[in-house]
Amino acid sequence: MLVRRIGIVTTGCCLSVTARAQAVTPASVPSYDTGQTLQEVTVTAQRLKLLGTASTASEGVVADQELQLTPAYRPGQVLETVPGLIVTSHSGEGKANQYLMRGYNLDHGTDLATFVDGMPINQPTHAHGQGYTDLNFMIPELGDDITYTKGLYYANVGDFGAVGSVQVDYRDTTPAQVAVSAGSLGFRRIFAADSTPLAAGNLPGAPRVQHYDGPFENPDDARKENTVLRYSRGDQHNGYSITGMLYHQLWNNTTDIPLRAISDGVVPNRFGTLDPSDGGRAQRASLSTQNHEALGTGQLSASSFFIYNQLHLYNDFAHYLVDPLHGDQEDQVREPPSLRRSRRLFAAGAAGAVRQ
Repeated sequence: MLVRRIGIVTTGCCLSVTARAQAVTPASVPSYDTGQTLQEVTVTAQRLKLLGTASTASEGVVADQELQLTPAYRPGQVLETVPGLIVTSHSGEGKANQYLMRGYNLDHGTDLATFVDGMPINQPTHAHGQGYTDLNFMIPELGDDITYTKGLYYANVGDFGAVGSVQVDYRDTTPAQVAVSAGSLGFRRIFAADSTPLAAGNLPGAPRVQHYDGPFENPDDARKENTVLRYSRGDQHNGYSITGMLYHQLWNNTTDIPLRAISDGVVPNRFGTLDPSDGGRAQRASLSTQNHEALGTGQLSASSFFIYNQLHLYNDFAHYLVDPLHGDQEDQVREPPSLRRSRRLFAAGAAGAVRQ
């Protein structure tokens, strides 16, 4: 990566302007007293907790209250509570989101280090893009706090944090709830959650199923299932957590369309498709642990994770350029060649840190 710095030096001059002051009389001062009592406004300033502890002004925390007030039918929308971070999507709901920050197009997560409950989400050597960050397994209602950084000043976030990083924490408890949602474009969603005290700790769990077609002529028909089960004990200073997650989704894709295909009437509009068989399927399973312990005058934090991940993307970006008869569709597989037969990918790791 080439970084070019340009310095600009400006010189200025001072102008001395003499103005004649106009006398102000009480009669000329407008009165804004309407006799009405304004409603009390409560401002939550969780970010003030970083005063004296943050190393730069380019880091912060999004409090739980803000997350709970954010409507999100797509998990990536939760990340838009980070100031300046834009999270969008293309080619349907099943693929990873598109991220933009500080003028950078981060594609599907390149240079934005992302962590959920201590697990790194960026996938290296990915068939669809280095640093592929798929958050479809995340359930927005379980998010607690978001810690973020901006800039390449943080070595502890790893090699994907050149532009920024986002850490999403899961909550230790959740109220008993059941939510059934329905909307336009075939959107349907069922979510349930509850937590139970267990052995001086808490055991929250949450399943979710969702369907969404989108505005396309060939409906996305995205079918998603998620399950989270988590046990935690103690707190962020002295405690531990064990989290298990399952995710599965099938969907159709609508990709780019040449303008001439619309002009010639091959497809009706920009929501049409030249290959209705484009789509994808993904599944993910993970088991992660976090441990926090006071160590002398410092703090010991350690985490470990085991991830099984599989992704297939069926895309026809060149359409019928190479093969005018059958089309140019390809299967982008998230697996190294040595594992193509088994169609599986496993990842495991551990990390630890001691802070004074």
